[in-house]
Amino acid sequence: MSIFTQHRRDEYEQPGRPFARPAAPAGDSTNRQVRAQIRRLRGTNTASRTAPPRTVPARQRVGARQLAQITTALSERDRLVLSHLMQHRFLSTHQLQAFVFTGHASRQAAARTTRRVLARLQRDGLIRPLERRIGGLEAGSTARIWQLAPAGARVLDPVAGRSWRTHQASPRFLQHSLAVAEAHLALQRGITADRQVTVQTEPLSWRRYTGPGGEAHLIRPDLAACVVGHDAEGVFEDRWFLEVDMGTESIPTVLAKCRRYQAYYRTGIEQADHGAFPRVLWILHGPRAVERHRALAWHLSRTSTLEQRLFRLTSAADLPTALWGSDAPSSPTTS
Repeated sequence: MSIFTQHRRDEYEQPGRPFARPAAPAGDSTNRQVRAQIRRLRGTNTASRTAPPRTVPARQRVGARQLAQITTALSERDRLVLSHLMQHRFLSTHQLQAFVFTGHASRQAAARTTRRVLARLQRDGLIRPLERRIGGLEAGSTARIWQLAPAGARVLDPVAGRSWRTHQASPRFLQHSLAVAEAHLALQRGITADRQVTVQTEPLSWRRYTGPGGEAHLIRPDLAACVVGHDAEGVFEDRWFLEVDMGTESIPTVLAKCRRYQAYYRTGIEQADHGAFPRVLWILHGPRAVERHRALAWHLSRTSTLEQRLFRLTSAADLPTALWGSDAPSSPTTS
């Protein structure tokens, strides 16, 4: 336990291009072919197996009256989807399913419901998919990546939502955002009857402090978490600052961040507010995570100005064990 705590007929009925049904004797084979063609153009109750699915274009801009009608019809689950997207900026379909669509009879049922709800929220103009599909954390998966649309932001916060903007993020930023969401999910999966977890995402996870010369400083953990529960030894409270490292920053840069955490520790602000200082947990991602782990551990152990007990290193795969020890829940496989 840590001591720190989702062929139309009118195409032929255009002006100057009248659509007429060709005449032929009844019973003639040509007549049967024509009737079959007309049925295809008109459409039937049963969709053709070879025809592409009909898509409803998403609203690109939602007016105030439309938004009010949409907002009234939203469920608590719909709002939870929007809230998670506001917190993390980008989430995959699978991550949204894990965050929100729990309690279904099977993962397949949860996946179907997730896709249906996301498609409806997209049609209503509240969320938008990214143009690119990336694998990365989901190992070759083509799962869509979603972001909150301005109308969705206005549903959650009418004031702040006015300045909300969507954008196509860089692959590097996307990978980091999805990795942070995975860490959040690892924390959420640790919730049990005997253990409650509270998670702060950016910017609520940030901490401000004043340096020795009166200068303002800011540390920006990707996540801040508080774990409260009880075990054989009684009630406990663990606190964490989580930093997701994608292997894109140099080791001196990481050590400089560690020094800023230590400077904040020495102010005593966190201890005065919560009784303990969070342990800083570095979560290492990427193909060279093992080598980076060794290098960072070596530099940390030989930097005498850093207090070793403040910091801990782990890989993404070992994160549940780092958080929960032998009580680590198993991560569900993606359906």
